Amino acid sequence: MFLLKLIAKILLLPVILILGILRLLVHIGINLSSIVLGGLMLIVFGCIVFTIIQHTWNSMAILIAMEVFLVLITASAGVIEGLLEMASDSLGGFMRS
Repeated sequence: MFLLKLIAKILLLPVILILGILRLLVHIGINLSSIVLGGLMLIVFGCIVFTIIQHTWNSMAILIAMEVFLVLITASAGVIEGLLEMASDSLGGFMRS
C-alpha cells in the first residue's frame, strides 16, 4: 500500500506544479483585469443612468445586457480560481498524507 501511494505521489507532482502555475496566472489575470473591467462597468452603469434620464429604453436594455455580461465574466473568473484552489488543496492534502 505504501508503495502505491508513493508512486501516485510521484505521478501527481507535475499535476500539482501545473495547477500551481495556473492558479498564479489566473490570480494575476483577475487582479489585472479587475481594473479594466471595473472601469468599464462604471462607464456602462453611467450610460445606463443616462439612458434612463433620456427615456431611451432600447439602449438601456442593451447596456444592461452588457453590464450583466461583464459581471458574469468577473464571477466566472472567480469561480475558476476557486476551483483551481480547491483542486490544488485537495491534491496537496493527498501529498502530505
